[in-house]
Amino acid sequence: MMLILAGLAGVGHAAFLVRPYLQNLNDTSISVLWQSSTSLTGGVDYGLTSGYGAQVLESNPVTMHELVLPGLFPETAYHYRAFSGTDTSPDAVFRTKAAENQAFSFIAFGDDRSDSASHQSVLNRMALVSPVPGLLFNVGDLTATGATSEYLTFFRIERVMMDHVPMFPDLGNHDVNNVPGWLADFALPDAERWYSVRFGNCAFHCLDIYSTFTPGSAQYNWLLSELMADSADPAIRHIFVFGHEPPYTTNNGHAGNTNVQTYLCPLFERFGVAIEFSGHNHAYEHSLVNGVHYIMTGGGGAPLYTSWGATQPWTIYREAAFEFTLISISGDSVWCKGIRPDGSVFDSFALISLTSLGEDPHRKAATTPGLSVLEEPFVRYAAIRFRLPVQAEVNLSVYDASGARVAELVKGMMGRGTHQVSWDAGPLPDGHYFCVLRTGSVNAAIRLTRAQ
Repeated sequence: MMLILAGLAGVGHAAFLVRPYLQNLNDTSISVLWQSSTSLTGGVDYGLTSGYGAQVLESNPVTMHELVLPGLFPETAYHYRAFSGTDTSPDAVFRTKAAENQAFSFIAFGDDRSDSASHQSVLNRMALVSPVPGLLFNVGDLTATGATSEYLTFFRIERVMMDHVPMFPDLGNHDVNNVPGWLADFALPDAERWYSVRFGNCAFHCLDIYSTFTPGSAQYNWLLSELMADSADPAIRHIFVFGHEPPYTTNNGHAGNTNVQTYLCPLFERFGVAIEFSGHNHAYEHSLVNGVHYIMTGGGGAPLYTSWGATQPWTIYREAAFEFTLISISGDSVWCKGIRPDGSVFDSFALISLTSLGEDPHRKAATTPGLSVLEEPFVRYAAIRFRLPVQAEVNLSVYDASGARVAELVKGMMGRGTHQVSWDAGPLPDGHYFCVLRTGSVNAAIRLTRAQ
């Protein structure tokens, strides 16, 4: 068993089996956890400077330490250090929750088990991301069996991020081998096995696909309630969901989870989830199904799954690589990048909501027109089809990823029924575009991908 040692001039740290890490950031508090090698009484000093000024203390000696730092201000940097007995951890800094109008980023990754060197390379690159992300989301399979020794290795590697950025993990099929250990090592909101986080103008929902999620179940009812609350909250502009097994994949390691497709994907589509993140297959894959992006980001350190089946109409990009996904949020815009340990970006795309194009996202009709592209990605000509339930004044335009209009395809009165138009992208570069259909009462938008 490897002890995790931390250097601080003049102070020993043998008591820190696992150095302090951050959990469960909410509006006014955050949890600090650590493990000591023997049962000790500890505490945490914290404040706006390295002089601290506030302190929380434990009343009984323990080996698994968990303390809540209360009374935090939003959008503020705090210093903290933990102590067990006579040993003290180095000073570290974290930031509290972003306000709804504040730009921020978060990282999604997972399947870290087995290959410590590759896992470390992924975390080392994460530590270079600037500005520092506000949150980390792990899509599961943190360890191979859930054994204590494996968690010690996990925390030793992850500490380069977790001492200053809170992590929210999702249960994987290997993690369920030791759920009590998982619950002891992490302090999470709600039911802990499934839970929600809100940060900035985003809502995040972490699912447990190893508990029942069929309609009428506790987890399904919880998710439906959370998504309805997101929809009713004007401060929430983007919704993200995390679940270990991908609903859609072409990787031969594991097939897509058809129960997630059947029971949960319709909710994602209904409530406008921007991206659903998963792992399970040790590779990266980007799919787009019925307007929802599905990112499988399982390249955190487990042995890569390099065998693929045939691409599907919803396949956008796939690669067996060690990687993580960086998502940046600014107002109504979302930028997503897959990043290898050497820093190279291998997949990137942007999502722009209708509000950033001057539209009201709540403006809808009783019947929404079908809007689709017949070939995705397209080479030069994109065939776009839409259906009008009644005769209407129509504007059909194409925008680039920055929100600039690059083509106006239709402007005028059109009759009820199905219509098809062709867009010639001409000299425009490869990449992602957005086709927006406006009528007197309806807005609809789809993404178009040009690729040679």
